[in-house]
Amino acid sequence: MSNPFSNRSKFITEIMKFSFHHRAFYCYLGMSLWIFFLITVMYKYMSTGEDSAVVKKVIQNELMSRTDSKFRKIYLRVCSPPDNIVRGSEGVVDSDTWLLQGVLVLTRHGDRGPLTHLKGGDKLPCDTVPISPLLKSYEEYVANASGSGRPWWVSGPGPFHNFPSLPPRAGSTHCALGQLTPRGLLQMLTVGNILREAYAAKLGLDNFDSTGKKDTGLAISYSTRYRRTFQSLCAAWWGAARGAAGARLAAAREAPSAAFCFRDCACAASARLTKKINSQDQNRLESHPAVKELVSKLSKVLFESQERPAAHVVRDALLAYMCHDAPLPCTTDKVGGKANLLIKGHKKFRGENIGLRNLLDVDIDTLNMELDYINNQLDFNNEVGRKARDIIGKYYDSKDKKAPLDFDAQMEREKLLYYQQKYMDNDIYDDVVIVKKNLDADFNFPNDARMDADFDEDYKEPTESTEEFCVKKEHVMSLFAYLEWTYRQEIKNIHNKRRGLLVAYGLIHNIVQNMIRMISENKPKFVLYSGHDKTLQALILALGLNNYQHYNIQYAARMIFEVYRKKDLLDEFKFTKRKAVAQDFYFRVVYNGEDVTNKLSFCKPRQIVVMKVVDPIDDVKMYNTYLCPIESIVRFIHDDYFATFNTSNYKDACASYGNKHL
Repeated sequence: MSNPFSNRSKFITEIMKFSFHHRAFYCYLGMSLWIFFLITVMYKYMSTGEDSAVVKKVIQNELMSRTDSKFRKIYLRVCSPPDNIVRGSEGVVDSDTWLLQGVLVLTRHGDRGPLTHLKGGDKLPCDTVPISPLLKSYEEYVANASGSGRPWWVSGPGPFHNFPSLPPRAGSTHCALGQLTPRGLLQMLTVGNILREAYAAKLGLDNFDSTGKKDTGLAISYSTRYRRTFQSLCAAWWGAARGAAGARLAAAREAPSAAFCFRDCACAASARLTKKINSQDQNRLESHPAVKELVSKLSKVLFESQERPAAHVVRDALLAYMCHDAPLPCTTDKVGGKANLLIKGHKKFRGENIGLRNLLDVDIDTLNMELDYINNQLDFNNEVGRKARDIIGKYYDSKDKKAPLDFDAQMEREKLLYYQQKYMDNDIYDDVVIVKKNLDADFNFPNDARMDADFDEDYKEPTESTEEFCVKKEHVMSLFAYLEWTYRQEIKNIHNKRRGLLVAYGLIHNIVQNMIRMISENKPKFVLYSGHDKTLQALILALGLNNYQHYNIQYAARMIFEVYRKKDLLDEFKFTKRKAVAQDFYFRVVYNGEDVTNKLSFCKPRQIVVMKVVDPIDDVKMYNTYLCPIESIVRFIHDDYFATFNTSNYKDACASYGNKHL
């Protein structure tokens, strides 16, 4: 038997010999483990660094997308793309209980070119035609209705005689001043489609007389005498009534002003309030030096004239770029290979006096409303009037002031009135030739007078500017944020509210009259007013709507008054059918698809009918809709409208609200 200790000794000896002979192996093994450890640690560190870089990148992208999101939100709100115009609460009531009696629609025209001369503005792609089957169908309809190049509804005598139904194409400028664009046309066609979907079947819009030979009184159309509003009216009517649109357009009536004031236009208090509000706007801008500097820089980039435009004028100019997908502009020392032209005015127009292009501060749409020419308030036979008539008013016939004027003659008369209103009041009407030249420029008329010998006296040689400034999205957002803040101030401004009441009185009175006719005569069934942003702004103030976003009127905006009658006309005691009485009629107001009836100042909560309805687009969604008694708006217009003036009628309100209140 072998000794176990000796065996163990031999085993240990062999192991030690093996370890000694293979120590290189162990060295390599240890080094491998150490290298593996180092690689693991380095990989961990590198992975953490990459994760950190990814986080930073994601955060930056989020910030960028957030900025773009804000800009896109502004774009959607102010430009109102056709795809973004959808049906909301129009015509959505309990049809088992209520019968639609009639509808009154007020719209702002669609997208247009800028109202001021822009640097390179003629190159902006305002005439780009959107790809749309709806637009193509309408263009074919107009072409088929044309005889000698004009649709039949404008070929005969009338206020819109020879007005084109389609925006200008392939002209000398791609972005004509103040003219409707194809994009604006599509916006109004889309609005018309909404009207058709909501009301055509209930009111029988397709069954209205379509021959144009007989006016049944079932539909009434109004438009101001501007191509963009008439073309918007054409598009909205075709969208709503298709084949019956022609007769409605042939019978279209001219609104006396942008305010649709009808018989209640002349009001001295309104002019005084306007002056006060403009002064407040200027003071507001002066109190924000950073915004004022931004407006100044933007104006140098945007405008040919270097006058001091208001912030809202700069906004309008920016819309020409934003709404037509054009890159935001820059200014350099040269534009288009030519130095910038800085126009300096005559000595009488310098300093604190009104600038040569003060029209930049005035929306052309408001000229008729403010000048009150419909009531012949201006004297064309005094010394100033004779000067103006001789130089400007070649189309004005004093013997026939109410004769229909073509578009060019209308523009000439507006220049005459603008001349009298602005220059006569400031006692600088001596330089009539200079006035004429600059009025021509303001209204985008050919100006042969600029070749006169005295041109050099008033216009200096081009000067170069070395400053370069590019408009960025951040600038746009800053300006629009400021303007949004000003809308909040304006909607609460007591002077602005009172001016809104005076300006909108004629329109509201006409609306109420048509409502009463819908009740008593069962017609008209459909009334369409094609107007401007100023039209809707005044109406919003008069109705007591206090949301500043409502006051910011976008292109193709719509406000709809719907008149309803109770279906159940059973006598409570005799249980027999009875005739409808005033208490059976209600109305609602829908603004851009939103029911705002419960927000009207004169609709009391205890009188409003509230009902649950299903969304016409989303069958699952439900919301409240409201009806206000028709008596509320009738009492408002007859009894309470002028309470803030401490008077009972329009004439006294305009006369009593004097300078002491300002």
